[in-house]
Amino acid sequence: MSEREKNDSPGSVYRRCTCREPVLDENRQPVLDAGGKPKMRELGSRCPKLKGKKAHGTWWYYLRLKPGPDGKPNRDRKGGYADKDAALADLKKAIAKIDRGEVIDHRTTVAQYLTKWLGQRKTLEPTTASSYESHLRIYLIPALGHIKLEDLTAEPITDMFDAIQARNVVIAYELALIAKARTEHAEWKKLYGRKPGRPKRNAPPPPVPAPEIPTRKPHAQMRIVSPATMQRIRATLRSALTAAVKKGQVSRNWASLIDLPSGKRPKALLWTPERVEAWKRTGEKPSKVMVWTPEQAGQFLDGIENDWLRAFWHLAIFRGLRRGEGAGFAWPKANLETAVITVDWQVVTVDGKPLEKKPKADSERTLALDSHTLQEVRDHRDRMAEACSDAAEAGRPWPTTDKVFVREDGSEIHPDYLTDRFERLCTKLGLPPVRLHDLRHLAATLLLGAGADLKVVQEVLGHATYVLTADTYTSVLPSLDRENAEKAAALVPMKSRKTTSAPLVHLLVLDGIEVAMTNAEDAQAIVDLWNDLLAHGYARVNDLPVAIPSKRTRWSGRGRLWERQPRHEHVYSTVASLDRRSGKHIYELPLTGQPCFEFEHDLFTDQAAVTTVELRHGLRGPVEVVARGTDEAAVKGAFAQALEQATQLHTANYSEADDDDAPGGIVAA
Repeated sequence: MSEREKNDSPGSVYRRCTCREPVLDENRQPVLDAGGKPKMRELGSRCPKLKGKKAHGTWWYYLRLKPGPDGKPNRDRKGGYADKDAALADLKKAIAKIDRGEVIDHRTTVAQYLTKWLGQRKTLEPTTASSYESHLRIYLIPALGHIKLEDLTAEPITDMFDAIQARNVVIAYELALIAKARTEHAEWKKLYGRKPGRPKRNAPPPPVPAPEIPTRKPHAQMRIVSPATMQRIRATLRSALTAAVKKGQVSRNWASLIDLPSGKRPKALLWTPERVEAWKRTGEKPSKVMVWTPEQAGQFLDGIENDWLRAFWHLAIFRGLRRGEGAGFAWPKANLETAVITVDWQVVTVDGKPLEKKPKADSERTLALDSHTLQEVRDHRDRMAEACSDAAEAGRPWPTTDKVFVREDGSEIHPDYLTDRFERLCTKLGLPPVRLHDLRHLAATLLLGAGADLKVVQEVLGHATYVLTADTYTSVLPSLDRENAEKAAALVPMKSRKTTSAPLVHLLVLDGIEVAMTNAEDAQAIVDLWNDLLAHGYARVNDLPVAIPSKRTRWSGRGRLWERQPRHEHVYSTVASLDRRSGKHIYELPLTGQPCFEFEHDLFTDQAAVTTVELRHGLRGPVEVVARGTDEAAVKGAFAQALEQATQLHTANYSEADDDDAPGGIVAA
């Protein structure tokens, strides 16, 4: 045992090197290996050069640990330090870990730990396990896998999410280029594309070559990662680190310290005639969740009257049945005498393969059927019996199954088949595009329109919480809230009730903003100006044409009542994003001009130029520099000056500090 091990202190530091010497036998002769070469060993702390004044070797620390289960001595050694102070500092950290009951592990990387952690989660649902695996494979391991688990901090986790957001910008740019190229190609095809029928042999090529549609290079992240998905990625890492904290492998759960944008639930909007007209004109579907109107739902149900699965479409529209629930729905769960069905089984897809399982507890529910939907299910049962009889007469096999919805040949349905079939039916009928899952939104719309409260909608759709139902569907029929408020107030008899105090206004909805105008002239002027801007195709004004409502509305008092025409300015704006640590440009958008109105508080300004510098979310979030104003030249100058000041502030704050010690230099300025 060496002198450092005889010391009463639990640990010590020493210096050793990697100089080597031959291994000698008892006769002082070199020991040869299998290849006939002399075996070599490191001198370590026995090297005579270590006693010299010139720097030689590196510093190590040694720490005695409790004996292992077998009673053998246990120890912790780590080296490679440039000086004694660094070794002493890490020795103190190791001693503190032992005092806290944590595990000393210098070898396990984040990739090794995450892989082992996921492999040990035997009770996970297959869908959850598949989600965790994709998060590890695409995001967590490539960004954090090389880091030792004991060295993990919040900084690299924040850097990972910053990289995801930076990649989102690139993806959006690539998709915009492809969309533009496809539009140009469609226009070219109308002018120079092949006409109906086969072209003549050796026909001359078109006078104008076809525009080339760019292709995207393969990348692990090919789609824009939404805030909700980033929240789920962090939840996966947080769950893994929680287990590591319990085992003493890390000191704290670093994923819990990361700030991310909240993943807002999508609001459902109706396919109003104005939105349908705009969709037919441009071919672009709105980015928000869209829902059919009752009239459009009626067109769909009339158009699929002879479809084999029309009973499922009725259940999806009127009872909010999910596609997996429809694929797993069995006849024993359908009581056609009492018009009640039980939803307690589903078919989900895991890596593209179907898997049958029970749904979540909140999704298990009993649904009452209306007479029309009940008759559709009965008719479907009769059609299946007839198809089975025809197959037997023709000698074709008909699979034995208790599933309600199968294909025409009796084979079971894959959930993706329902999605593909629904999309083909929508295209065939010329209806505005919605997802199959959006039929649940339609079911909620119909229930709300029929007077059902949100609690009933929650139970029918199988939502876990009342909040989820309210956040998603209250935007579908906003007039219901006002109607219910009026009904509630009318229940209280009051002689002093004031019924005419609220002024009658022309209520306009411009790009989602309610604008209450007191006189028709100003209302018509703002409507004409808005529609004129739409006709000229301004980039930001992407709403639909509007018109003055036929009737005036009692103003609710929310917002501002405009007794004059709101001011209108042409505002120029530009924005750039800087890396907080390096000061380099992440991206810079070109200067653009757009019309703005006084009621658009976040965009409108009547000043020649104003600038803002804002730190985005996260410990290492980028710095966003924005300039806007009514004078184009002034905006350019103010923007350049703001960028220069931001760069100078970064240089001043980081000139004498490393990244870890100065996380917020630009923000402090």
